Amino acid sequence: MKASRTLIDRFNARIKNNPIVASVIILGSVVIALSTFTNAAKSLLGLLTSDARPNINGEWRAEVTYDWRNASHPETFTFSGDGEEVYGTASFLGHPRRITEGKAKKGHLQFITKSEVLLGADWKQAREEVHHYQGTVVRDEIKFVMQTEGGFSEHTPIAFIAKRVPTTSPPPTR
Repeated sequence: MKASRTLIDRFNARIKNNPIVASVIILGSVVIALSTFTNAAKSLLGLLTSDARPNINGEWRAEVTYDWRNASHPETFTFSGDGEEVYGTASFLGHPRRITEGKAKKGHLQFITKSEVLLGADWKQAREEVHHYQGTVVRDEIKFVMQTEGGFSEHTPIAFIAKRVPTTSPPPTR
């Protein structure tokens, strides 16, 4: 009389007799192991990299070409704050505007400025424009996209790069 085989013995016998099933099982095990390792590595890397605010405090300058004819202007951005909060000014058409709703986190920056526009010389026809800035900080450059809404006409998004203005420190005294 033949001894009864356990479920594990029958499973092992099938794998030995069918190399395709064995290959699928091995491949599945490798995929699961790589997936687990990749997720663990991402989690570990997340612990090492910080969600810190990018180093943006100070003065930045950009040459901005607006979406109408012959409209290229040098603009200045002055940032301050800590944590996620951003304060300061951003010039629009050469005039500084107060930054509102400023946030900076993980290499990204966003804020809003506002300006009034006139239709002709009539102050009664003034309308508010809201300028939304989104920036990506890479070392001493911020790659911006600015979208303007409101006013009297539609505007396309404008992309430009602001560069950090080097700080001049006094020479050391001896």
